[in-house]
Amino acid sequence: MSVSNDEFMNIAHRGYSGRYPENTLLAFEKAIELGCRWLECDVRLTSDGVPVVIHDATVDRTTNGTGVVSDLAWSHIRALDAGSWKEATFVGERVPSLDELLDTVHGRAQIVVELKCDTERVDEILDVVERRNAISWTAASAFEWETIVRVRQIAPNWRTTYLTRLHDVSVSDAIERCVEAGVDTFGPVANRTDGEVVKAAHAAGLLVRCWGLGDDRGPEMRRLVGIGVDGMTTNWPDELAAVIDERKTRNRTIE
Repeated sequence: MSVSNDEFMNIAHRGYSGRYPENTLLAFEKAIELGCRWLECDVRLTSDGVPVVIHDATVDRTTNGTGVVSDLAWSHIRALDAGSWKEATFVGERVPSLDELLDTVHGRAQIVVELKCDTERVDEILDVVERRNAISWTAASAFEWETIVRVRQIAPNWRTTYLTRLHDVSVSDAIERCVEAGVDTFGPVANRTDGEVVKAAHAAGLLVRCWGLGDDRGPEMRRLVGIGVDGMTTNWPDELAAVIDERKTRNRTIE
């Protein structure tokens, strides 16, 4: 099944992470093979300043090593196995650097880079993206508002997504922040996103892409597509593709 689905942002979360070890080159390649036009990855900095693609602050959960990413050198992290935790057949998969991921994707899909570094070090990640001439096919996302502001200051042409759990900021305030800073995409958590949130964001000229789908992902995907979100991250982009196709078929039938 193709998962391109026209303009809808079917974003493979950490690659095709439902089936393959997250944030590995294998997971991203498999997402592209499915037809995904959007990928999402997490980026942190090693002790020697190398941007690496890993979600957690430590390597403990997704590798055979232990320790805090920012305390470990790239040479150490590079030697770890990042596949066998998912399944024995994936032994030997590695934590990639951002350079390696950008070289591998090479514009075949759009990449949303979730910035997990300190705000004052965003420049180091941007340097890699610029050196690989990847600004046009990447976007930055972050939960920390200060990080988003920094991105807008140093790279105003880099597309940005403000991610929020909507715990410490209201929907109206979050949307206002985005508009004032020139952010193009609003990223509220799925279970707090309803039709009114989507309507308000669209009225402000923002795209809406959700994150954090729960275990009951099928009904949640259908609900979010039904209220008009522009995209969402998912570990199962094949399932989301089926939901989008289902919606298109229904709309054609109605017409």
